[in-house]
Amino acid sequence: MQDRKPRPRVLLTKSFIDSHDRAIETIALALRDAAMEVVLIDYEQPEDVVNVALQEDVDVIGVSFMSGGQVEATQKIVAELERRDVGDLPLVVGGIIRPFDEPPLIEAGVKSIFRGGAPLSEVVSTFENLSQSYRGIP
Repeated sequence: MQDRKPRPRVLLTKSFIDSHDRAIETIALALRDAAMEVVLIDYEQPEDVVNVALQEDVDVIGVSFMSGGQVEATQKIVAELERRDVGDLPLVVGGIIRPFDEPPLIEAGVKSIFRGGAPLSEVVSTFENLSQSYRGIP
């Protein structure tokens, strides 16, 4: 009997001005290999992230930061999610995250933070769990 659970849909993104993409591409491949549908984009404005998330009907958003600005951009993404009545859509951030940026990111509503070197298995299970929780799948 085939498993009928829908495949998790994930949006991964980074700022278009950030040329560092090896990590986010590695995450995208790991999620894809775990049978998730992955949309990978560069964004110009934080609002673009929410627009694509809604268009693609994703279960989780993952944002990579390798060049700073993570607190401000994340706060703008969260504000746009709330404005669009999808404030419960899980948001994960990763990359170069300084320890003193973690509290404001968590306060903004980030569900998980991954720094460089995080085990891929942990990243995959986090995205799976957040997706299932968002869709109400036990």
